[in-house]
Amino acid sequence: MKLATLPVPPPGARAADAETIGLVGLAHGTSHFFHLLLPPLFPMLAAQYGFSYAELGLLVTVFFVISGVGQALAGFVVDRVGAHPVLLVAMAAFALAAGAAASADGYAGFVVAAALAGLGNAPFHPADFTILNQRVTTARLGHAFSIHGVSGNLGWAAAPLVIAGVTAATGSWRWAMLVCALWAVVVMALLAWRAAALRPLKPLMPLETAPVTGQATADGAESSMAFLRLPSVWVCFLFFFWSTCSLTAVQSFSGPTLERLHGAPLDGVAMVVPGYMVFSAVGMLA
Repeated sequence: MKLATLPVPPPGARAADAETIGLVGLAHGTSHFFHLLLPPLFPMLAAQYGFSYAELGLLVTVFFVISGVGQALAGFVVDRVGAHPVLLVAMAAFALAAGAAASADGYAGFVVAAALAGLGNAPFHPADFTILNQRVTTARLGHAFSIHGVSGNLGWAAAPLVIAGVTAATGSWRWAMLVCALWAVVVMALLAWRAAALRPLKPLMPLETAPVTGQATADGAESSMAFLRLPSVWVCFLFFFWSTCSLTAVQSFSGPTLERLHGAPLDGVAMVVPGYMVFSAVGMLA
Protein backbone atom coordinates (compact mmCIF):
# COMPACT_ATOMS: atom_id res chain seq x y z
CA MET A 1 0.00 0.00 0.00
CA LYS A 2 1.41 3.39 -1.00
CA LEU A 3 1.20 6.12 1.63
CA ALA A 4 -0.18 9.52 0.65
CA THR A 5 2.39 12.31 0.49
CA LEU A 6 1.92 15.97 1.33
CA PRO A 7 2.59 18.55 -1.38
CA VAL A 8 6.08 20.08 -1.47
CA PRO A 9 6.03 23.63 -0.05
CA PRO A 10 6.86 26.36 -2.61
CA PRO A 11 10.20 28.23 -2.38
CA GLY A 12 10.18 30.90 0.33
CA ALA A 13 7.32 29.24 2.18
CA ARG A 14 9.54 28.24 5.10
CA ALA A 15 10.30 31.84 6.11
CA ALA A 16 6.69 32.92 5.65
CA ASP A 17 5.44 29.96 7.67
CA ALA A 18 7.96 30.66 10.42
CA GLU A 19 6.84 34.28 10.74
CA THR A 20 3.17 33.39 10.87
CA ILE A 21 3.73 30.57 13.37
CA GLY A 22 5.91 32.85 15.49
CA LEU A 23 3.41 35.70 15.57
CA VAL A 24 0.47 33.43 16.34
CA GLY A 25 2.53 31.66 19.00
CA LEU A 26 3.46 34.98 20.59
CA ALA A 27 -0.18 36.03 20.66
CA HIS A 28 -1.26 32.68 22.11
CA GLY A 29 1.46 32.78 24.75
CA THR A 30 0.29 36.27 25.71
CA SER A 31 -3.28 35.04 26.08
CA HIS A 32 -2.12 32.29 28.45
CA PHE A 33 0.02 34.83 30.30
CA PHE A 34 -3.15 36.79 31.03
CA HIS A 35 -4.90 33.65 32.32
CA LEU A 36 -2.63 34.17 35.33
CA LEU A 37 -2.82 37.96 35.56
CA LEU A 38 -4.48 37.87 39.00
CA PRO A 39 -3.72 34.46 40.64
CA PRO A 40 -0.06 35.32 41.47
CA LEU A 41 -1.43 38.28 43.46
CA PHE A 42 -3.84 36.22 45.56
CA PRO A 43 -1.67 35.95 48.70
CA MET A 44 -0.97 39.71 48.58
CA LEU A 45 -4.60 40.62 47.92
CA ALA A 46 -5.74 38.38 50.77
CA ALA A 47 -3.28 40.09 53.10
CA GLN A 48 -3.92 43.66 51.88
CA TYR A 49 -7.70 43.62 51.45
CA GLY A 50 -8.75 40.66 53.56
CA PHE A 51 -10.33 38.84 50.62
CA SER A 52 -11.32 35.25 51.35
CA TYR A 53 -10.14 32.51 49.03
CA ALA A 54 -13.77 32.01 48.00
CA GLU A 55 -13.79 35.62 46.78
CA LEU A 56 -10.48 35.14 45.02
CA GLY A 57 -11.74 31.93 43.43
CA LEU A 58 -14.75 33.85 42.13
CA LEU A 59 -12.37 36.08 40.17
CA VAL A 60 -11.09 32.98 38.35
CA THR A 61 -14.69 31.91 37.74
CA VAL A 62 -15.56 35.30 36.22
CA PHE A 63 -12.57 35.04 33.89
CA PHE A 64 -13.40 31.55 32.64
CA VAL A 65 -17.16 31.99 32.36
CA ILE A 66 -16.75 35.06 30.17
CA SER A 67 -13.91 33.42 28.26
CA GLY A 68 -15.85 30.19 27.73
CA VAL A 69 -19.10 31.79 26.60
CA GLY A 70 -17.16 34.27 24.50
CA GLN A 71 -15.14 31.53 22.83
CA ALA A 72 -18.34 29.81 21.72
CA LEU A 73 -19.42 33.04 20.03
CA ALA A 74 -16.02 34.22 18.83
CA GLY A 75 -15.87 31.73 15.97
CA PHE A 76 -18.86 33.42 14.32
CA VAL A 77 -17.21 36.84 14.74
CA VAL A 78 -13.92 35.57 13.26
CA ASP A 79 -15.77 34.11 10.28
CA ARG A 80 -17.50 37.44 9.68
CA VAL A 81 -14.75 40.05 10.21
CA GLY A 82 -11.55 37.99 10.00
CA ALA A 83 -9.09 36.72 12.59
CA HIS A 84 -6.51 39.53 12.54
CA PRO A 85 -8.72 42.44 13.71
CA VAL A 86 -10.19 40.18 16.40
CA LEU A 87 -6.69 39.48 17.75
CA LEU A 88 -5.98 43.21 17.95
CA VAL A 89 -9.17 43.82 19.93
CA ALA A 90 -8.25 40.94 22.25
CA MET A 91 -4.84 42.47 22.98
CA ALA A 92 -6.50 45.81 23.73
CA ALA A 93 -8.79 44.04 26.21
CA PHE A 94 -5.75 42.50 27.93
CA ALA A 95 -4.11 45.92 28.26
CA LEU A 96 -7.32 47.33 29.76
CA ALA A 97 -7.57 44.36 32.13
CA ALA A 98 -4.07 44.93 33.49
CA GLY A 99 -4.73 48.66 33.75
CA ALA A 100 -7.94 47.97 35.68
CA ALA A 101 -6.05 45.67 38.07
CA ALA A 102 -3.30 48.27 38.57
CA SER A 103 -5.85 50.93 39.54
CA ALA A 104 -8.22 48.68 41.52
CA ASP A 105 -8.87 49.70 45.10
CA GLY A 106 -11.48 47.15 46.03
CA TYR A 107 -13.06 43.87 45.01
CA ALA A 108 -15.18 45.40 42.23
CA GLY A 109 -12.06 46.64 40.46
CA PHE A 110 -10.57 43.17 40.36
CA VAL A 111 -13.86 41.73 39.06
CA VAL A 112 -13.67 44.24 36.19
CA ALA A 113 -10.05 43.21 35.52
CA ALA A 114 -11.00 39.50 35.48
CA ALA A 115 -13.94 40.19 33.15
CA LEU A 116 -11.81 42.19 30.68
CA ALA A 117 -9.10 39.50 30.70
CA GLY A 118 -11.75 36.83 30.02
CA LEU A 119 -13.14 38.90 27.16
CA GLY A 120 -9.65 39.24 25.69
CA ASN A 121 -8.98 35.52 25.99
CA ALA A 122 -12.25 34.44 24.35
CA PRO A 123 -11.34 34.66 20.62
CA PHE A 124 -7.86 33.17 20.64
CA HIS A 125 -8.45 29.58 19.61
CA PRO A 126 -10.83 30.31 16.72
CA ALA A 127 -8.66 33.23 15.59
CA ASP A 128 -5.33 31.42 15.94
CA PHE A 129 -6.36 28.23 14.19
CA THR A 130 -8.07 30.18 11.42
CA ILE A 131 -4.84 32.06 10.71
CA LEU A 132 -2.71 28.92 10.84
CA ASN A 133 -5.04 27.03 8.51
CA GLN A 134 -5.23 29.92 6.05
CA ARG A 135 -1.53 30.84 6.05
CA VAL A 136 0.71 27.88 6.87
CA THR A 137 1.77 25.32 4.27
CA THR A 138 -0.14 22.07 4.73
CA ALA A 139 3.06 20.09 5.28
CA ARG A 140 3.89 22.24 8.32
CA LEU A 141 0.48 22.46 9.98
CA GLY A 142 1.43 19.80 12.52
CA HIS A 143 4.47 21.84 13.55
CA ALA A 144 2.34 24.97 13.70
CA PHE A 145 -0.21 23.40 16.03
CA SER A 146 2.54 22.03 18.27
CA ILE A 147 4.25 25.41 18.60
CA HIS A 148 0.85 26.94 19.30
CA GLY A 149 0.39 24.59 22.25
CA VAL A 150 3.93 25.00 23.54
CA SER A 151 3.69 28.81 23.40
CA GLY A 152 0.59 28.68 25.57
CA ASN A 153 2.40 26.65 28.23
CA LEU A 154 5.33 29.05 28.16
CA GLY A 155 2.92 31.96 28.65
CA TRP A 156 1.57 30.22 31.74
CA ALA A 157 5.12 29.67 32.98
CA ALA A 158 6.17 33.28 32.40
CA ALA A 159 3.29 35.03 34.18
CA PRO A 160 4.15 34.15 37.81
CA LEU A 161 7.85 34.83 37.19
CA VAL A 162 7.26 38.26 35.63
CA ILE A 163 4.63 39.36 38.13
CA ALA A 164 6.57 38.13 41.16
CA GLY A 165 9.85 39.52 39.79
CA VAL A 166 8.51 43.01 39.06
CA THR A 167 6.68 43.07 42.40
CA ALA A 168 9.88 42.15 44.25
CA ALA A 169 11.95 44.68 42.30
CA THR A 170 9.54 47.60 42.72
CA GLY A 171 7.91 46.73 46.01
CA SER A 172 4.43 47.05 44.49
CA TRP A 173 2.22 44.62 42.61
CA ARG A 174 0.62 47.61 40.85
CA TRP A 175 3.84 48.16 38.89
CA ALA A 176 3.71 44.51 37.85
CA MET A 177 0.20 45.07 36.45
CA LEU A 178 1.41 48.11 34.50
CA VAL A 179 4.24 46.05 33.00
CA CYS A 180 1.66 43.45 31.92
CA ALA A 181 -0.42 46.20 30.29
CA LEU A 182 2.66 47.47 28.46
CA TRP A 183 3.43 43.96 27.20
CA ALA A 184 -0.07 43.61 25.74
CA VAL A 185 0.33 46.96 23.95
CA VAL A 186 3.72 45.92 22.53
CA VAL A 187 2.33 42.62 21.21
CA MET A 188 -0.70 44.42 19.74
CA ALA A 189 1.61 46.87 17.95
CA LEU A 190 3.71 44.00 16.55
CA LEU A 191 0.61 42.17 15.29
CA ALA A 192 -0.59 45.37 13.62
CA TRP A 193 2.83 46.03 12.05
CA ARG A 194 3.19 42.51 10.65
CA ALA A 195 -0.44 42.26 9.54
CA ALA A 196 0.57 40.92 6.12
CA ALA A 197 1.84 37.71 7.77
CA LEU A 198 -1.54 37.11 9.37
CA ARG A 199 -3.91 37.71 6.46
CA PRO A 200 -5.39 34.74 4.57
CA LEU A 201 -3.44 33.13 1.73
CA LYS A 202 -5.77 30.21 1.17
CA PRO A 203 -9.46 29.76 1.90
CA LEU A 204 -10.68 27.38 4.55
CA MET A 205 -12.20 24.11 3.36
CA PRO A 206 -15.68 24.92 2.01
CA LEU A 207 -18.65 23.60 3.94
CA GLU A 208 -20.52 20.68 2.44
CA THR A 209 -23.95 21.62 1.19
CA ALA A 210 -25.36 18.14 1.70
CA PRO A 211 -26.38 17.22 5.27
CA VAL A 212 -24.18 14.68 7.05
CA THR A 213 -26.51 13.69 9.88
CA GLY A 214 -29.95 14.61 11.05
CA GLN A 215 -32.54 16.66 9.22
CA ALA A 216 -31.59 19.23 6.61
CA THR A 217 -32.80 22.79 6.87
CA ALA A 218 -35.40 24.20 4.54
CA ASP A 219 -32.86 25.28 1.92
CA GLY A 220 -31.22 21.84 1.87
CA ALA A 221 -28.13 22.81 3.89
CA GLU A 222 -27.21 21.47 7.31
CA SER A 223 -27.85 23.84 10.21
CA SER A 224 -24.73 25.61 11.50
CA MET A 225 -25.55 24.25 14.97
CA ALA A 226 -25.99 20.64 13.83
CA PHE A 227 -22.60 19.70 15.29
CA LEU A 228 -24.20 19.89 18.75
CA ARG A 229 -25.96 16.61 17.97
CA LEU A 230 -22.67 14.74 17.69
CA PRO A 231 -21.84 12.71 20.85
CA SER A 232 -18.10 13.17 20.22
CA VAL A 233 -18.52 16.95 20.59
CA TRP A 234 -19.97 16.53 24.09
CA VAL A 235 -17.40 13.92 25.11
CA CYS A 236 -14.62 16.33 24.09
CA PHE A 237 -16.39 19.19 25.86
CA LEU A 238 -16.58 17.25 29.13
CA PHE A 239 -12.96 16.15 28.86
CA PHE A 240 -11.70 19.71 28.37
CA PHE A 241 -14.11 21.11 30.97
CA TRP A 242 -12.84 18.89 33.77
CA SER A 243 -9.19 19.00 32.72
CA THR A 244 -9.41 22.81 32.68
CA CYS A 245 -10.99 22.79 36.14
CA SER A 246 -8.15 20.74 37.58
CA LEU A 247 -5.42 22.69 35.79
CA THR A 248 -6.90 26.02 36.88
CA ALA A 249 -6.96 24.83 40.48
CA VAL A 250 -3.27 23.94 40.30
CA GLN A 251 -2.36 27.23 38.62
CA SER A 252 -4.43 29.47 40.87
CA PHE A 253 -4.10 27.89 44.31
CA SER A 254 -0.99 25.71 44.47
CA GLY A 255 1.05 28.69 45.70
CA PRO A 256 -1.39 29.85 48.42
CA THR A 257 -1.93 26.24 49.49
CA LEU A 258 1.78 25.59 49.97
CA GLU A 259 2.11 28.85 51.85
CA ARG A 260 -0.81 28.13 54.19
CA LEU A 261 -0.11 24.45 54.79
CA HIS A 262 3.68 24.41 54.90
CA GLY A 263 4.72 28.03 55.46
CA ALA A 264 6.55 28.12 52.14
CA PRO A 265 7.93 31.58 51.23
CA LEU A 266 6.22 33.51 48.44
CA ASP A 267 9.35 33.64 46.29
CA GLY A 268 9.55 29.85 46.53
CA VAL A 269 5.92 29.06 45.71
CA ALA A 270 6.14 31.44 42.75
CA MET A 271 8.31 28.81 41.04
CA VAL A 272 5.75 25.99 41.33
CA VAL A 273 3.52 26.91 38.38
CA PRO A 274 6.42 27.90 36.06
CA GLY A 275 8.11 24.56 36.75
CA TYR A 276 4.87 22.69 36.15
CA MET A 277 4.23 24.43 32.83
CA VAL A 278 7.83 24.29 31.52
CA PHE A 279 7.95 20.52 31.98
CA SER A 280 4.50 20.27 30.42
CA ALA A 281 5.87 22.15 27.39
CA VAL A 282 8.83 19.74 27.22
CA GLY A 283 6.41 16.83 27.16
CA MET A 284 4.36 18.49 24.42
CA LEU A 285 7.44 18.97 22.26
CA ALA A 286 8.39 15.33 22.75
